[in-house]
Formats: sequence, C-alpha cells, structure tokens
Amino acid sequence: MFPLLRVDVRTKRGGTVVSTLYGSENELLKNSNISLLIRGTEKARTFNDKGFQTVLFDGLEDTVAIESIASKYDLIINMTPGFSVGSAIAFVKGLGHRQNSTGRDVYYIHTSGTSNLADQPITNAYHESRTFVDTSPDLYSYLQRRNALTPYAQRTTDIAVISTGLASNVKTYIIMPPTIYGTGSGDFNRLTIQAPAVIRSALRTGQVMQLGEDNAVAEHVHVEDLADLYTTMANKVTKDGLQGFPSGERGIYFAATGRHTWGEFAQGIVQALGGLNAIKTVKIKKASLTEAAEMWTGGDELTQADASRKLGWQPQKTVKDFGKHFQETAKLVMESQK
Repeated sequence: MFPLLRVDVRTKRGGTVVSTLYGSENELLKNSNISLLIRGTEKARTFNDKGFQTVLFDGLEDTVAIESIASKYDLIINMTPGFSVGSAIAFVKGLGHRQNSTGRDVYYIHTSGTSNLADQPITNAYHESRTFVDTSPDLYSYLQRRNALTPYAQRTTDIAVISTGLASNVKTYIIMPPTIYGTGSGDFNRLTIQAPAVIRSALRTGQVMQLGEDNAVAEHVHVEDLADLYTTMANKVTKDGLQGFPSGERGIYFAATGRHTWGEFAQGIVQALGGLNAIKTVKIKKASLTEAAEMWTGGDELTQADASRKLGWQPQKTVKDFGKHFQETAKLVMESQK
C-alpha cells in the first residue's frame, strides 16, 4: 500500500483530481491508501459516505497538525491555492520526517500558477516578452529574482517549497497551470474563478467587462486535462518514483494546452450571456484598474509544457472545448444564483 494524502477537494480542480485518481487504471495507484485531508465534519461525512477515507484538520493555519499528519504519508498532492507558505512548508517538513523514519523516498506535488511569471500590462509595473519552457534550467532562479524585485505570495510559497524540500530530502514537484476552464467533476465546487467572476459581474451590471487589451494573450487548460496531469505524475511516482524526471529546482511543470486573447474571452462570455438573454447590452466595457484587480491576479504569460508532456501527459481538449465552455459556465453560474 502506497500512503497518499490529497489536500483540499473543495476546489473545482481538487474534486476533479480526486475523481481521476480513484478512476486510474494503474494498479499500484488503485491499490494505494488514499486519504483526503478535509476541513469540516459535514464535508468529511459526504466523502466518507462515498467510500473515501478522510483526515480532519482545522485549516492551513494549523501548521503543527499539518506537519504531524504529513509525516504519515509517502506522497502528498496539495491542491489548495498556493498562497499559504506556512502550510506548504509544514507539508514538506512532515514528509521529511517520514523519509527519516522509513528511509524511503517521499514526494510532494504542489499547486501553483503561471501568474508567478506574468508581466503586469494593466499597471505597467513589470513587462517582458518571453515564452517560458518547463525544461529550462533557470526557472527557480528566475522566481527568486522576480520575488526579490516584487514579492508575491504564491511565488514566495513556491520558493519555500523547493528550498525546504532540498533541505529535508523531499522530492518536490510544482505544477503551474494557467487559466483553468471547463466543468469539474467534484462533489462540491464545480466552478473555477476567472470566467465565473466575469459572468457574475455581468449579471450584476448587465454588461460584460474585458480584463485586458483586445490582443493581449493568455493561456488555458481544461480542468479534466489538468487532473490528468496530476494523475500521470502520481502514477509515475507509484510505478518508479518518477525516475529520470527532475524535482526540486528543476521540478516545475507547466500545463497550458491552448491560448486565447482577452478580446476573445470577453466575446465568448457576451455570446453566452446574450444567448441566454441575461445581459442588457452586448457592448463590452473595458475594466478599470480597480475592477480588473478584483477579478484577475495575472498578466500576460506564455509557457511551453515540454516537461509535462515528457511525463506521458496527453491532454485531450481542443479549441472547440474552450469555445463551448462559456455557455456551460454561464448556465452553471446562473443556476447557482437562483
């Protein structure tokens, strides 16, 4: 039995990853002792009723408990938003205790995001033109340089994960997805953040706001493809310990599968809400600095997921799926507000 702890199933990607892990055809992963770390007895009971094994905790601030819990597992997949540096350090340190007591390799898969790499075209606070490739040897040093220039909590957490892993003899892997779209398969939240935020704003004001310039480019990944990346990585951990694939300073993996402009993004929402007669006008409003900051923390960042594909990751969704998701998401948001 391979002890595996999954952290946070409340998010759209978290619940979908759980479904994908449990549906894996990998016998080693299928027979692993998978536990879900959950805050709240009601949520835990829901998963217990479905046959999942759960572990309760009081929250990400309880780092003493997190470190103790983590020391009982060989692999931890942390799906919480990557802004809690204290909890991330506690997970890695706990795995370090596990490694010391068992002598076995231990693994930590951390969730981050490509906003770590983004320029800031709206505020003009930072700008560069570069496509980041996850096989590049300088990504860790780049994160350090950027954070020294402008501290950013998610970037700070990633740096701490890598440095703590190196100090604790824990193999760390950081997955950096871009905008996540599509409908999740979890038992709780099936919606992500960005498109629903724009849709809710449009339903409230009667008009769609555009976050960036018309031709500014962003990237995306379907939630099911992203879940497959986590499962592909977990499969290889149980099979051969991810032999031949870098961890630590070189263990950063991208997940983009397609690109869109902010003009296309806004137009997709206009067409979806207009078709549902849910907005007063199809004219798009350019978001102010304050309005954009409320719905968007990123910028323009372009990435290339070569290392992820070398793992054997094979995303299936296409540009057609991205186009269809606007109406699906709009309907879900409208249903949630009834």
